[in-house]
Amino acid sequence: MTTIDEPKRIIIFGAGRAAATAARYFSSDTPHEIVGYTVDPDFRKADEFQGRPLLAIDEVVKVFPPSEIYAFAPMGAARMNGLRTEKYTLLKSLGYRFVSYVHSSNDVYEKGTVGENCFILERQTTNYDCVIGNNVVMWSGCHIGDASRIGDNCFLGSQVVVNGFVDVGPGSYLASNCTIAHGVKVGSESFIGANALIANDTAVSAVHIVEPSKAIGIDSLRFLKILRHEV
Repeated sequence: MTTIDEPKRIIIFGAGRAAATAARYFSSDTPHEIVGYTVDPDFRKADEFQGRPLLAIDEVVKVFPPSEIYAFAPMGAARMNGLRTEKYTLLKSLGYRFVSYVHSSNDVYEKGTVGENCFILERQTTNYDCVIGNNVVMWSGCHIGDASRIGDNCFLGSQVVVNGFVDVGPGSYLASNCTIAHGVKVGSESFIGANALIANDTAVSAVHIVEPSKAIGIDSLRFLKILRHEV
């Protein structure tokens, strides 16, 4: 289990799917209270989102002062994590402190450290002395090996395997089911595609992908007949 945070009042940046997903996790799995949402002025289309005030970012400090309210920016990996990082940095410049969400099925805090504004979902497996930086998203079911480091502003899809003593550079994107071998250094802002195996260090901004499985050109019923050796 994770350590129990003292209840905090928080605002969430966004009024879309990412914000709604974050709100559900916070509401069901933490003692924190969501008091409102904030967006860029051009994206404010209503006064409320999910029953809470929705404010433009240039108004939010007046209503939810940083001295009393914490913030969370849960967006995805757009622009190689650049959009999430931009909004996290913006809220930080306004004086907000941040909460992180680590699902209660994990024991990350007992074995290592987690930065601020992280969104870490169910059933992670972490070994000892792992370091997870600031503004990191880890979808469900990843493995982080002994003494590995996940840099700031990274995104890990579901079922990523990071073996021991790996260093994942800031701003990197690791897609579902990729594997990073023991001792590898992943360069900053690397894109590691689904099912890729990374056995050597990667360059900065490298792209490593595996070709998708191709259709074999027959329909599924015919294929099943072939498997059963039927004519």
